[in-house]
Amino acid sequence: MNKILNKKIDNILSQKYLSYAISTIVSRSLPDVRDGLKPVHRRIIFSMYQLKLFNNSNYKKSARIVGDVMGKFHPHGDQAIYDSLVRMAQEFSTRIQLIDGQGNFGNIDGDNPAAMRYTEARLQKYANYFFDGIEENSIDYKENYDGQNLEPEVLPAQLPNILVNGAMGIAVGMATNIPPHNINELIQCLQILIKNPNTKISNLFKVLKGPDFPTGGEVILDEHNKKTIYNKGRGSFTINSRWKKENLKSGQYQIVINEIPYQVNKVKIIEQLASLINSKKIPLEDVIDESDEIIRIVLKPKNRNIDAQKLIELCFKLTDLSTKFSCNFNVLLNGIEPKQIGIIEMLLNFLNHRKISIKRKSEFNIKKIKNRLEILKGFQIVFKNLDRIIKIIRTKDNPKKVIIKTFKLSELQVDSILSMRLGSLKKIDEKNIMKENSDLNIKLKYLKKLITDKITLNNFISNELELILKDIDPLIKERKSTIIKESNYNTDVDIDEFKQIEKYTVIMNKDFNLKRIKDHLDYEYLKKNNSELLYSINLMSNQKLIIFVSSGKVFTIDPNNIPSGNSNPKSFIYFVDSIPNDKVVGLLSSNHNKIFLASKNGKGFVSNIKKLITSQRKGKQLFNLKSDDSVIKVFSLQKSHIICVTNLQKMLAFEASSIPELSKGVGVQLIKIKDKDYISDLIEINPKEGLEWTTGSKKRRLDNFDFWIGKRAQAGKKIPRFFNKNLKFNE
Repeated sequence: MNKILNKKIDNILSQKYLSYAISTIVSRSLPDVRDGLKPVHRRIIFSMYQLKLFNNSNYKKSARIVGDVMGKFHPHGDQAIYDSLVRMAQEFSTRIQLIDGQGNFGNIDGDNPAAMRYTEARLQKYANYFFDGIEENSIDYKENYDGQNLEPEVLPAQLPNILVNGAMGIAVGMATNIPPHNINELIQCLQILIKNPNTKISNLFKVLKGPDFPTGGEVILDEHNKKTIYNKGRGSFTINSRWKKENLKSGQYQIVINEIPYQVNKVKIIEQLASLINSKKIPLEDVIDESDEIIRIVLKPKNRNIDAQKLIELCFKLTDLSTKFSCNFNVLLNGIEPKQIGIIEMLLNFLNHRKISIKRKSEFNIKKIKNRLEILKGFQIVFKNLDRIIKIIRTKDNPKKVIIKTFKLSELQVDSILSMRLGSLKKIDEKNIMKENSDLNIKLKYLKKLITDKITLNNFISNELELILKDIDPLIKERKSTIIKESNYNTDVDIDEFKQIEKYTVIMNKDFNLKRIKDHLDYEYLKKNNSELLYSINLMSNQKLIIFVSSGKVFTIDPNNIPSGNSNPKSFIYFVDSIPNDKVVGLLSSNHNKIFLASKNGKGFVSNIKKLITSQRKGKQLFNLKSDDSVIKVFSLQKSHIICVTNLQKMLAFEASSIPELSKGVGVQLIKIKDKDYISDLIEINPKEGLEWTTGSKKRRLDNFDFWIGKRAQAGKKIPRFFNKNLKFNE
């Protein structure tokens, strides 16, 4: 049978998607702030409660539990239910386990648990705190998916599980990520809020240090981030592994990692470290996993001179030994309203839920006590008239009616009397009845006060929390994660810091071939033995070689990769991706700061060499040139003036400070260039030092060149007498 809907498709889709989104948020992904559980976890725990799988009972097969949950309450895949059950049993996933698992439930290495047919489970002792008054009307029940069973809307939790174990989930348009906390600190926070619900967050911070993860680690959480996270329910912090340095013989040492960040796979960390060792991006000789039940990852440095602190900083930077945890306190209020809230609102919502549960449980017990008192009143009448009542029972056709009429009793009283066994008649004695009656009246009075008096209710919750805290295992109460307000780790550490620093001289010949020489050597000294020498630069092994080419590009080369010793020199294009016609116009080290670049057509600018360093072979386009232009000179800027000479024998000196500093660009005009003219040479100069140049083998000097000093972009003046014919300052 076909049904045709005469509606717009976009309206239908929006309605259906909204329905799906609400269902995902409320019925699957977000935890309830009251018991801290998602529906699947609540159903697993309740199903195990119905199966009486308490911490003192025998284990049952996980398959039986999963089948029960799926058949009665959770009509989804069995594997999804089993995964949720497993997580609640893993000590590295949950701060306090709700389920006690027997068998292979997976490990921190990321190995999968055994199939559900092999494993067994029961509830942990901690789960008992979720069932207070569950059979005494402390919470509401709703029909399951097929209406054949009832399931609790929320469990009557006695502890704020939402913060004890945290939560993680992704819904439609929103997500939640709440870290686990220390039970001892949370109970102290509750005690503060019970006394004063309007307390400030700063009062809670006196006892609440921060998150407490089952895997321990060091949490870097400063005061500003702490306030943001716990006030607004949003923020982030860093979790670092805990490590120690173990000294070995002959000055050697090794680093041992004994705690890793929450929800990080140990095998993944080891694979990351091994990959970095193979690619020589970390100065480690080896990484060894010596873990058993206790984590022990051993890092062996390449040599004993490597600083352990810097080594671990590099490991933190490059691997999951350090991770960022993003908080998002999205929860369901009253099981229906998704909202991002802070810790005070979370704890107050829990306390309100606890108060409602206690009141409902008390009302149930008040009704129960009243019924019992009514029955005891009837027993008193029986005690006084036992023989008459026995006679009525034996002789009358309808003894119930006669007893009601004769002794003016209620139906409840008479039903209790008639249902008594003969053997219990000997127990009816006035003394016992009076004592029970008195005890029940005291209890009744207290329960009524518990419902009506806020102070009594608050004292009850406070005392209950103290008793729970005493009952919890001391190992569980002990804090596992260390909170550090400021990080003492440097995240800018680099692999180059671990290399042994040596002095290098890099030389380039007229064919643009590069070679490396140990130690720092002078250009003039090298020129005597090598007439083909074009450039030489002194630098350290941890610095970079910066090459400038005529097309305006700049390249970065690691000097350690340049051939040395008896090796043949290699062209610079072996190390970079350069176009065929590129000529090298400058060679500098990354140790320099301000550099000056000039083009043939008289354009130029200043740049910062630190911003030019790149790891890409294709380099960076620094100088944007016109088609007929090219870069002719690059040098480190040290002096106050620039002096240039053109092919038409014009010279101009101007202040270097008049040239703008650019990260890239076309530059500014240095000297006015006429048609068919171009810059033949330029240098930096201090006017007080005078001007020197060479003509053939002679050196000439001009002590005062004020005549040629002007402003940038002027036309310049005729070159001095006896200036060399090549129009170069140095032939």
